[in-house]
Amino acid sequence: MGTGIGISPSVMINRMVHEREVPQAGHLLEVARLRAELQQAQAHNATSPLATKPAEAPINGAEVDLLI
Repeated sequence: MGTGIGISPSVMINRMVHEREVPQAGHLLEVARLRAELQQAQAHNATSPLATKPAEAPINGAEVDLLI
């Protein structure tokens, strides 16, 4: 079994904003909004009764994909 190529959340968020064709003036605002949503989702997952350990910074963009 091989290892997958990971995409950092920062790269994934920037790609999502770019694909949404957000005007340049609103780019940073949209990035900040998505990062806040990601942090909120991580905090929620950490308090979930199914969580086995506190959520850490994601290794790849899988958690960001959940926000789409």
